[in-house]
Amino acid sequence: MLLVNFVYDDEELLEPYEWQEDDNFEEIENVPIYHVSTSQLHDFLYAKVYQPLWQDGYMLVGDGHYCFVVDIQKHYLVRRGTLSWQQSDEMNALIQREPVTFFQYQMKEEAYDKEFGLTRHERLKKMCLEEMIDEIFVVKYDVFVEICKQLHIEGNNPSEKYLALKHKIEKGYTSLHELLYKELVQKE
Repeated sequence: MLLVNFVYDDEELLEPYEWQEDDNFEEIENVPIYHVSTSQLHDFLYAKVYQPLWQDGYMLVGDGHYCFVVDIQKHYLVRRGTLSWQQSDEMNALIQREPVTFFQYQMKEEAYDKEFGLTRHERLKKMCLEEMIDEIFVVKYDVFVEICKQLHIEGNNPSEKYLALKHKIEKGYTSLHELLYKELVQKE
């Protein structure tokens, strides 16, 4: 019996340290296990995948180091789910003993890679911050200019300043992110 924490294909997978009581947990029995290449695992993790021969149901896929459960519905991969650390370790040990399976499929869309190391709360705050920067650039340009002055962001035109600011907050979640979040999001 596997305890799986599922998210839909437009959401980030939640690692066990991020799990909360109100997450979408399901207990699953008898799930087929597939050893896949790291590149196919990446596709299963980040792409909207379609395979006309797939039947509805669950599969556990992994490369022997990382694994997760996928939910197939109407030939599409619609949900992904993580296991507890202990179950993940057990499944990876099983996967390493299996031959590599190569799946034929179509990638309909590909998402951005997840930024590991951030908590669920930090990711949500960062998404709000990025949306707020987009909004002030378009709607409240004077606030945008003031933020750029405070952060010593220079550029020949507004687009360069915008890209420079976005670049500053691209990776991680630092005190700069928290400061901007408090200044731009919480004050709204």
